[in-house]
Amino acid sequence: MKMKCTYQELEQKVETLESSNRTLVATMDSLDALVYVVDMDTYEVIFLNRYGLDHFGDITGKICWQALQKDQQGPCGFCTNKYLIDTDGHPRDAYSWEFQNTIDNQWYDIRDRAITWVDGRTVRLEIATNVTQRKIAEIEKEELLAELQKALDEVKTLKGIIPICSSCKNIRDDKGYWNRIETYIEEHTDAEFTHGVCQECAKKLYPGLVDSNGEFT
Repeated sequence: MKMKCTYQELEQKVETLESSNRTLVATMDSLDALVYVVDMDTYEVIFLNRYGLDHFGDITGKICWQALQKDQQGPCGFCTNKYLIDTDGHPRDAYSWEFQNTIDNQWYDIRDRAITWVDGRTVRLEIATNVTQRKIAEIEKEELLAELQKALDEVKTLKGIIPICSSCKNIRDDKGYWNRIETYIEEHTDAEFTHGVCQECAKKLYPGLVDSNGEFT
């Protein structure tokens, strides 16, 4: 036969529960991350920690896809509810993902888990840590690597032995044709030529117009 609790015992149990709840809320409020709880059937926000209040305002009692996202006409297509419970309705392991919030445009590393709330409801507990700086660094790194790869793809190099005429300095290509050295290099690299006259040639070609150093006077 079960013994009935006295008023004092019941009062003590309530006080213990309230104390545990205060401790839990204080712990959640101390985290530098968004923590909120949503009813998985109605999408109602039933708990929001201090970080969430500071960044999104008091959205307790509101619908998550309306309060935490924008331009949604219904439950988010990326909602993780379907990953959190099995076919029998039992909670699965935590689901991890990254997402850029549509309201503040910040990137979050997210951990979602289905748990049983104090009133027996199955709810989604989400802990989202802001990782925007890390994500920006990753994106910039990927863009830099893409630019580097593009530059490498555009680089043309000359390799191997190049047959060159010892007299006129023309170069023989793979088909056996002789080409001017400028033509050959322009076709096999990204280099372009501009012409001038060196000092030695200037003295030979323009003896009356240059000094002993080959400089035009």
